Amino acid sequence: MEEQLNIIELTEEKFFREGFYKTTMDEIASELRISKKTIYKFFPSKDDLIRAIAKYFMNRMKNTILPALNSDKNAIEKLGDLIKILAKASDQISAARMEELKRHYPSVWNEIDNFRTDMMFGNITKVIEQGKKEGLFVDYPTSIIMNVLVASVRSIVNPDFIMNNNYSIIEAARYAFRIVISGILTDKGKKEFNKSFNKVLQ
Repeated sequence: MEEQLNIIELTEEKFFREGFYKTTMDEIASELRISKKTIYKFFPSKDDLIRAIAKYFMNRMKNTILPALNSDKNAIEKLGDLIKILAKASDQISAARMEELKRHYPSVWNEIDNFRTDMMFGNITKVIEQGKKEGLFVDYPTSIIMNVLVASVRSIVNPDFIMNNNYSIIEAARYAFRIVISGILTDKGKKEFNKSFNKVLQ
């Protein structure tokens, strides 16, 4: 199990740095200083290895995001923390890598897209409800707010849009969040937004 995890961690860094598609199993084995036979013992194909790395990355994101969204902070502070987490993640995986996954490994990309959609509906929904109770968000239907947010993220924080419009992942995410969240702020929420959340949207 330790050897399998070591392969995932070291290969993840190489894939994010040099690309998923052009990196060969021979190069991976050489860099890890192990035989291809050892890699294939855990991952029968390169696609299996890429899928394992994607799941490892998603689990790491989940284990970082959930504590932030379940903290004692107010709703706007929680969303600000979420942007910080996404900014850190975007330093690791570029738009080019996302585009590569979508083009060459569509089933893996679909898993990632489903993951982020489920994470938003399952967890940010609670933050929106919290913000309403705190008087920070207007009492619009949460289902509509969430569908607007999810649709924005899926269409804007998307390799096609980012590559064609010369934005970084985090720039696109910041604009999407700013536009959606600004539209549901109460007067109290605007003050809190300007005080705390605005700092991470510069």
